[in-house]
Amino acid sequence: MEQTEQHPQLTPAAEFQRSGRCPVNLRWVIFHQKESLEENGAIIRFGKRRWLVDEDKFIIWLRENGSSFSTPSRNIN
Repeated sequence: MEQTEQHPQLTPAAEFQRSGRCPVNLRWVIFHQKESLEENGAIIRFGKRRWLVDEDKFIIWLRENGSSFSTPSRNIN
């Protein structure tokens, strides 16, 4: 029996955001947590401006790290 190596499903970040499968504002998370996401393999830079998302690793990262940061509060006058 031959074993095949499974490659992760990589989705362009914009497509993942539009799909409804992304439970957070992806651009905000990438802006604030880019290094951690890259270290964990949840996102991969493709070219200068494009990000690819490994959806499974992103959800795992979010479960493990989501409670450690919050959205900034705004003062409304």
